[in-house]
Amino acid sequence: MWAFSQGAGKPSVPGPVIRVKQGQSVTLSVENLSPSAHSVQILGIPGASFGPIEPGQIGGVTFTASLAGTYFYVDPDRAPLNRLLGLHGALVVEPAASPSGGPVTPYGETQTTPGVRALFSALGNHSRFPGRPWLLGRDKIWVLNQIDPRINKLAEADDLAGALELVGSFLPRYFTLNGLSGVDAAHDEPTVPRGRVGQPLLLRALNAGLATHSLHIHGNHVFTTAEIVSNSHEVRVLNNIIEEDTWSMPPLMRRDLLLPFTKPPEIPDAAWPPRQEKFPLLYPMHCHNEISQTSAGGSYPLGLVTDWVLEGPL
Repeated sequence: MWAFSQGAGKPSVPGPVIRVKQGQSVTLSVENLSPSAHSVQILGIPGASFGPIEPGQIGGVTFTASLAGTYFYVDPDRAPLNRLLGLHGALVVEPAASPSGGPVTPYGETQTTPGVRALFSALGNHSRFPGRPWLLGRDKIWVLNQIDPRINKLAEADDLAGALELVGSFLPRYFTLNGLSGVDAAHDEPTVPRGRVGQPLLLRALNAGLATHSLHIHGNHVFTTAEIVSNSHEVRVLNNIIEEDTWSMPPLMRRDLLLPFTKPPEIPDAAWPPRQEKFPLLYPMHCHNEISQTSAGGSYPLGLVTDWVLEGPL
């Protein structure tokens, strides 16, 4: 794998999460410590791209984070090869302030739609969503990726032309969430959403790979609040908010989804709070594309799975 790191930090796939504020002027500098040239692009933010950066050189760009939302930064060279090999990560633009007189949402005042405003206004103020409003920064990043080891082996041998040619017959054997799989992803604190009933959380899901996933969550439903516009990669905040328990993640898709942390809908009111199953309650997230639940074509559940955790009542 090829990887980004932040400063002297450990390289990681995906790269480190970058958080900035809406309206902020951001300067991004990248030093290339690899033996080949690379570029950097933030998909969906005009002017936020630079390169190629030659080996041993530093490149950079200054841009304005004009719209709040969830973005990819990637190496666009030899697309999609460099991205598949690990050169990708998430950039989060948080709103500078909540809409005037309204609830705190993940988006700026001009972006927040009536549907999103109504949903976030109901949190902590409606019988369907007892508890508390959403708090800015209460989110989790889920970066999906898939690995075809044939491609990685050719890249390791510096046969980038051969690796790029194999992309056309991409056959993933490993399926990762934040660079982890199976039990590792289910025990990774930066990955696992956890909280008490009535503490809503925002999932920021991004698919860096070439396989389409269909993510499914047990124990709660989710509400998609934003997604990317496929051609321009811009964030589109939705107005028609629907409740769902499975959502599609095609290649390069990004979705923001509210996980309300309510009483699981399949549990009758008379059986709540639970007496036989004690808190914390662990519920799985897995993909409905069956092959992605395995590694190397047969080891279950060592693929794209994790947990989310209801720790108890407020």
